[in-house]
Amino acid sequence: MTQPRQAEDLKLHLEELCELFSALLPGSALGVGVFGGDGRLVLHVGLDGFPRHLPRPLGKEGGGEEADVRAGIALAYAKVRTTAGEAPPVFAVCSSRAMPGHTLASLCRMGASFLARTLDLLEQARSLQQLVGEQRAIIDHISDGLLVLRRDGVLRHVNAPGARMLNLDPAAAVGRPFRDLVDFEPHIMPIFASGQGYTDRELRVRTGTVDIHILDTAVPILGEDGTVVSIVNTFHEMTRAKRLSNRLAGDRARYRFSDVVGQSPLMREAVAVAERAARSDAGVLLYGESGTGKEVFAQSIHNASRRANGPFVAVNCAALPRDLIESEMFGYTPGSFTGADRAGRLGRFELAAGGTIFLDEISEMPLDVQAKLLRVLQERQVTRIGAAASVGVDVRVVAAANRDLGEMVENRAFREDLYYRLNVMRIDLPPLRRRRDDIPALALDAIRRSCALLHRPALHLSAKAMRQLASYGWPGNVRQLQNVIERLVNMTDADEVDELPADWLPASEAEGGAAAGAPLSGAAVETLEDAERRAVGAALEAFGFNLTRTAEALGIARPTLYAKIRKFGYPANGRAARAGPGG
Repeated sequence: MTQPRQAEDLKLHLEELCELFSALLPGSALGVGVFGGDGRLVLHVGLDGFPRHLPRPLGKEGGGEEADVRAGIALAYAKVRTTAGEAPPVFAVCSSRAMPGHTLASLCRMGASFLARTLDLLEQARSLQQLVGEQRAIIDHISDGLLVLRRDGVLRHVNAPGARMLNLDPAAAVGRPFRDLVDFEPHIMPIFASGQGYTDRELRVRTGTVDIHILDTAVPILGEDGTVVSIVNTFHEMTRAKRLSNRLAGDRARYRFSDVVGQSPLMREAVAVAERAARSDAGVLLYGESGTGKEVFAQSIHNASRRANGPFVAVNCAALPRDLIESEMFGYTPGSFTGADRAGRLGRFELAAGGTIFLDEISEMPLDVQAKLLRVLQERQVTRIGAAASVGVDVRVVAAANRDLGEMVENRAFREDLYYRLNVMRIDLPPLRRRRDDIPALALDAIRRSCALLHRPALHLSAKAMRQLASYGWPGNVRQLQNVIERLVNMTDADEVDELPADWLPASEAEGGAAAGAPLSGAAVETLEDAERRAVGAALEAFGFNLTRTAEALGIARPTLYAKIRKFGYPANGRAARAGPGG
């Protein structure tokens, strides 16, 4: 019927009740007790000769009186109506001398009502104690720090994570003024006056005993008169927030070196350099045309490094708006500019702390942002927009470009000091047309992946279809090959493809490769220098040797065009090169 602790409390209440009854009937020897639903005595106080069993079971009416004449004991008993769903107990009053039956019955009813309330209160106390224990276990085992502060500034509770972050001993701290426990002014104290809490406010506290970077939430608890009587303060370390942000943003490294497809000499050389780069924290610069797999290599380097358990944050510098790139990269404080988040925001570098940041298309980064990036790389510190102090960051930078940064440095389009910072370990990723031996393996891998997504059997390519793929120039590189294969898997019902549609691999896109389906001979391959000489000459002829328009059409600066004219021996007079208007 009751737990041991409840039985002790119940016995105390029965003793008080027995004393009350004895005071009402002086000179009588009384006892009170409780029987279980099975009629056996559970607990009694007072009279020593208390019956061990009920003389007879109770009927539906729930009450009765019994006198044991031989023992000289009169007994009255009644069911106790509690809110508990179990079989109700029975309350009994007995006397060692004869007394009017209605007197004993009245005492019994009074005692049964008292016992019902007592048992209900004991059960509520037990449930409340269990709930408090469960809540305390939850509070002490959540990863967030939690503390409760009274209006007078006294600490009512602090859980284990909160005590760890604040460098406190929980047992010794509770009951003491919070200001006496920490060597900084608590940020939540003004809430007692203002009544306004806050959610996810970023706080950085550095003192002699504490160095924490947290997201802080404070909830005021109001009394009946509307004043703040206490504050519940929860906080968690910023590193957890960064991990969650990266997970929700999808920034995670999925690829490893085992996912790199290809055994051509150029590809093996690139993988070897990348594996060496993974063993250090030196800057890495990935060079390659669009679609050659620069991010695959960046993720593989991260996953093979000591930072594999840290975040991997990818940033496409060309995709960020010019006026937002600095705030995205380095973050900002609350109210730094019009339209800024009221809580401020972490930059990509802070989100990547402890891991790797991949700066794709670094050549498109504005010069002023390049200067700030250089300072981050040199000082290992980030200063948010609007902030007075810097934040230390431990991050490894892997950059990628599809333009010649060395040439951009010559044309003053890229900072020379930043170029040297990034270009410690250079990895050149060959275009697909320079590793044609890898095309069959790449095609089969793309077929396997696409068929698996569609839950269909693997598609088989005939020798002719494979020759078409191997002989094409692939200006879009691996990405274009994957696109063709995915389209082929989706558009083909048969299990084998004999020939690819001619318009899928137009000869005009070959870019140095043969037309689709035509075998490629060594004599047909044009060197890069010859192709460049031909392109420069054709552009000069097309624009009548107007250097301004020629440079714009070729996508290069005029000083670079001058250098190529001298290199390839084009005339500077006769059909003299002439500048256009303004040039």
